[in-house]
Amino acid sequence: MASKPPASGAASGHAHPGILYYDPNTTTAKLATAGLRLAGFQVFNAHTLADAVELCKKHGPAGDRAVMALLLDAAVDPAASAAVLKALVQIPGGAQLPGILLVSRSNPTPIPGAEGLPSLRRPFSTPALVKVVHEALEDQADAPGASSSQISVDLAINRLKQLLYEHFPAQEFSDSEIEHFARALRTDDELALPTDRPVIRGALGAARLEAVLEMLGNAGVRGILKVEDGSKWGKLHIDQGRIRLAEVKGTDEDLKLGRFVVEGGFMRDEQLEAFIVGKDPEQRPLGTRLLEAGFISQADLAQIVVDQARAVTSHLLTWKSGTFTFAPGSDLDSMAAAAAAQGRTELLVSEALLDGLRWLDEATVMGPHMPDVEDVYLRIDEQVARLSREALPRDELAVLELVNGRNSVKEIARKTRTGTFAVARVLYRHAKANLVRKRVMPVAV
Repeated sequence: MASKPPASGAASGHAHPGILYYDPNTTTAKLATAGLRLAGFQVFNAHTLADAVELCKKHGPAGDRAVMALLLDAAVDPAASAAVLKALVQIPGGAQLPGILLVSRSNPTPIPGAEGLPSLRRPFSTPALVKVVHEALEDQADAPGASSSQISVDLAINRLKQLLYEHFPAQEFSDSEIEHFARALRTDDELALPTDRPVIRGALGAARLEAVLEMLGNAGVRGILKVEDGSKWGKLHIDQGRIRLAEVKGTDEDLKLGRFVVEGGFMRDEQLEAFIVGKDPEQRPLGTRLLEAGFISQADLAQIVVDQARAVTSHLLTWKSGTFTFAPGSDLDSMAAAAAAQGRTELLVSEALLDGLRWLDEATVMGPHMPDVEDVYLRIDEQVARLSREALPRDELAVLELVNGRNSVKEIARKTRTGTFAVARVLYRHAKANLVRKRVMPVAV
């Protein structure tokens, strides 16, 4: 069988159980789907009865047998979920698939006659969801005639299939060959993980960063999540469901602490620049220097660190390639500990995820028209002249005044201390309103 990269909703072999997940709410389905895929499952998403029936026929017992369990959200519309369940069990072999219900606390048994099915109450954590799915599959495997090999979950094999297809698109690899490769990698002593402490590693693409963050936030662990892609990297210091500190290096985006000092109104840009010019022989972090010099208070620093962590997290969520590593630890970084001591100012992982997912949604809306960091724009003065100054908020005016046919998006972001994504959003809106246009370099013929 030819090896193909496992796509959304596409089967990639019986060694990786498929879950037919019906949820009429696309928003709540995203996080649950991400958590299941992080655990190595294939997820076939259905948002209507017709979708669920089609997917079950194609990938269920009468199809390619990739689907090995049904997961139905019965919290939003129990009647619709009951109709879906009734339709699925009428498909040949559908009644033998283990079923799991997602229910609400106010209605724990929403479907009459399905009280015996395992259920999970909303809101739930990713580990809890993965656990109940594993248990349902194990119970099915223990039944007469079931094969325990059907429930083996190995994220490494999914990733290996992707890599083999990307690098050898003309070559075909059987499932047994791929499993042999994966087994050799797992037993290679030179690739063994450190034995002094547990570490979680993975590849972006095989696992989404938002799913990793959700899992770590729900687990209440303490440690550092590091994301790397070539020469750039970012670190999130996680502590019991909170992000205490964030660091990033090697990116085009201005995510240094100084940006958030100015952006938060704690210092003017020229004040900060004059302060930074003075070298520090002790090489202390900028936040510590500003604090000890009396420019900001400890509470101010805590707010600045949180603002930076929020922006860094949103930026990291846009990375689609690279690797991630989580290393648990017992101690916090000194600046993270100082910020944590200010209890009043903190950033929940769930809050950072909401912000980051909003960024992703906005980037999707802009699509190919989203300005690049190196793009240069020209102001259309005759169109701008028709507007009153009150027509544009202060942040948009600041960007518009720097649009001169020479400043790139990156340079405008540096001068306004707002970040390239914020500038890109403004320029996208201004371009649509015919206030600016992208400068196109002439091509020599």
